[in-house]
Amino acid sequence: MEYFMLIDARGIEAWHSARNGIERAAAFSAADPEAATRLRGWLANTRSRCIPVADLADERHLIERLPRVSRADRRLLIDRRLAQHFPDTPITHAGPQPSAPEDGLLEPMLLAALTRPAHLAPWLEILGEAGSRGQIDVRALTSVPFLLEHWYRRQRMFPAQSLLLAPGADGMRQIFFRQRRLAFSRVIPARSDTLAGCLPVYRDELAQTLAWLSSQRLSDGPPPVSVLATADDLPILREIASPAGDDISFIDPARHMRANTGISSSAFAISALALQEARRAGAFGHHPGCYRCPQLRRARRIAGTRRIAIALGMALTASGLGAAAVDFTAAARLHDETAQLAARQRILQDEIDKLDASAARLPGVDEFAAWLDTGERLIRATGIAPATVLQAVADLLAEAPWAHLETLAWERAQNGHAPALLPEFAAKDFPSGDTASAIVALEISLDGNAPPPQAAAAALSAHWQRLHGNPMQAQPGIDTGTALLRLQATLLPPDAMTSTLQTSAR
Repeated sequence: MEYFMLIDARGIEAWHSARNGIERAAAFSAADPEAATRLRGWLANTRSRCIPVADLADERHLIERLPRVSRADRRLLIDRRLAQHFPDTPITHAGPQPSAPEDGLLEPMLLAALTRPAHLAPWLEILGEAGSRGQIDVRALTSVPFLLEHWYRRQRMFPAQSLLLAPGADGMRQIFFRQRRLAFSRVIPARSDTLAGCLPVYRDELAQTLAWLSSQRLSDGPPPVSVLATADDLPILREIASPAGDDISFIDPARHMRANTGISSSAFAISALALQEARRAGAFGHHPGCYRCPQLRRARRIAGTRRIAIALGMALTASGLGAAAVDFTAAARLHDETAQLAARQRILQDEIDKLDASAARLPGVDEFAAWLDTGERLIRATGIAPATVLQAVADLLAEAPWAHLETLAWERAQNGHAPALLPEFAAKDFPSGDTASAIVALEISLDGNAPPPQAAAAALSAHWQRLHGNPMQAQPGIDTGTALLRLQATLLPPDAMTSTLQTSAR
């Protein structure tokens, strides 16, 4: 963020750009004994660019016509004239002025100075210290008259030669523009708390200024007078026009602001317009109104040395980082290849572990041969096959969704009798009537939606009888407290099953 440090006789204020124009961020009064400490603390937390702007009545401007000499002699001549006119201040400015026919071979030069540096020195010392430490970036010192010149030079609808009057907090400021360049500025101190009370003094001073401009040959005849003021002050300020005749115009500052800055009085209008121009001028690269200030010059020199050291350090660091980046890239490539090989090794190891686990679960040769013999005997049986048993059990469970199969066993009937597969049925024989029949033994668990065990056993027996024509036998003496049923039934071959169902239907 960019801050504009407005310095006047009352203290220093920090302003910054906002959505609605400019707004005040902080203020430090010269009457406050802790103002310097508070300002140093505020600058330590700012870390931004600061542009000092002087708004003082003690600012003198005069035009000297110097002979045309070489550049080195010209600099010495300007320094000598500045020392003659402003011996008590180091804050000075010298800038060329546009030539007029009466100048002849002489070169007009504007010499300016802030003649009371005591108002500025404490604040500039603090800004210079903060700039030297790198806390802020301090730009060149300028003043309100130079910023208003920056604004006036862009207003092509205004006359090239004009005397601008702008009432401010300390009095009436008079600024004379010659060929749109600043040639003269002074502040008439306020003699009353109201604008109407100061009007007689302002009127007399205006008449004296117009006479002085004519005597100094700065103006060919009375220049046009413009008043920069808000609409509320226009009725009072119109009375100031009598010395200037009818050649006077009024400028509304709100029409020249980029956004609504909340201008409510003419005293703030000139400061608001100047601060807007400071934001437009930026680092004053194309703005000539910069004062030579020893405090800020020292801070800029130290800051420049620091920037050079930082740049060299960054260059050395960059070269070191470049060399390290090459090595890091090679190491990263090797790391990626190693990671890919490790991932492939893990995949192969997982496959080996799976094969080992599968091999461990495989039955032995004798057990596997017994399984094959049993499967072959069941498949070659004329009356029943494993698929038929599984289908019969699936049909039974479909009729009872609250029953879940835990154990299933079946065996072919022998000599017309079905063997008891479960110990609970050891005392019972189930005549099958056909050596192709099979006995099916089930262990079934019941969930929370099932009926009581005895009712569940009866329901399953009924479902089996409806599907296969013969009832199921439940475990003798069913325990009502358990949720596990043991059932056994005879499964007839398909032809016999069909015949039995037809017989039951009759």
